[in-house]
Amino acid sequence: MPHVTRDAVLNNIYTTQNSVEIRLPLPTTPLKTQQWVNEFATLFRFTLSDADWGADRYQVILNTGQHDEAIQCILCIEWLCEAIWLEPIGTQKALSALLHYLQQ
Repeated sequence: MPHVTRDAVLNNIYTTQNSVEIRLPLPTTPLKTQQWVNEFATLFRFTLSDADWGADRYQVILNTGQHDEAIQCILCIEWLCEAIWLEPIGTQKALSALLHYLQQ
């Protein structure tokens, strides 16, 4: 699996009603998943917390840590539906704010 790059992510994001879908190949192992998530978090300056594994899914909370305009979202990777997406949470739930943050 190739390393995740900022350009690859930004060129493959699509918005749905409540989320930002990232249409990239899914990591194939737990180790590759952790590596992908860590690379993604570093590229977009997120901190990680509350990671959770399920039978066919992984999710983790991402946080920018910026005071009033902090962006929080859940990064979900689900192998059964073959998807990666971000869902805004916290006080700044606007999808547009998340998209703006990713693109800056």
